[in-house]
Amino acid sequence: MNDGSRRARFGAFVREYTVREALTDAWDEHRGYVGFATALFLVGVIIGIALVLAGYNLIEFMLELLDEELVVDEEMMGEGGQEIELSAQFFVLQNTPPFVLSILGAVTIGLLTVAIMVFNGVLVGNIAYAIGQETGFGLILALLLPHGIFELPALFIAAGVGFRLLHRFVQRVRGTREAFVTKPYLYRTGILVLLGYCMLLLAAFIEAYVTIAVAELLFPSEF
Repeated sequence: MNDGSRRARFGAFVREYTVREALTDAWDEHRGYVGFATALFLVGVIIGIALVLAGYNLIEFMLELLDEELVVDEEMMGEGGQEIELSAQFFVLQNTPPFVLSILGAVTIGLLTVAIMVFNGVLVGNIAYAIGQETGFGLILALLLPHGIFELPALFIAAGVGFRLLHRFVQRVRGTREAFVTKPYLYRTGILVLLGYCMLLLAAFIEAYVTIAVAELLFPSEF
């Protein structure tokens, strides 16, 4: 089959199964798994808060983690050599691995995906609660909500896809599903993943260029 024929067949398939229909079907199929991923994250948040109440905070650990990830060159340094520009590219590079690994975690029978969701929840809950006790929780919300309303759902979508892939594989092994994946499944799931990643990109731009500005506007005395 030549490339022209393949493109024609794909075009006919897309016309018959529109992006809107595919996205609706994908969400209907994955929303329970996305909900499960969200629940895991919230469990992590509760654990993180419990750690603060027990006298442990992970701020120092997070700073060390960020320090290891930062690749600093002369163009990213301020005049004094101390200031690092947290650009949208930085946040994209930081958030893309957990997004991808949350999907690929299906090959670890979901254990990696579970770990990513809970670990991120622990970090967010612990650090937000620890800092919030000192600065007030209004500031914390201002620093988290603008980008978090896009970033977190994006990660939950990725995890939901990973869990659904695992479930489909189990169904195939048990013989309750004829095929592990099908062309319509790959098409609609690919659209859902693309939507999730676009949300992640949007979150990166907001975190780099909007979040701080909003926080400064709402809480000028803290800056």
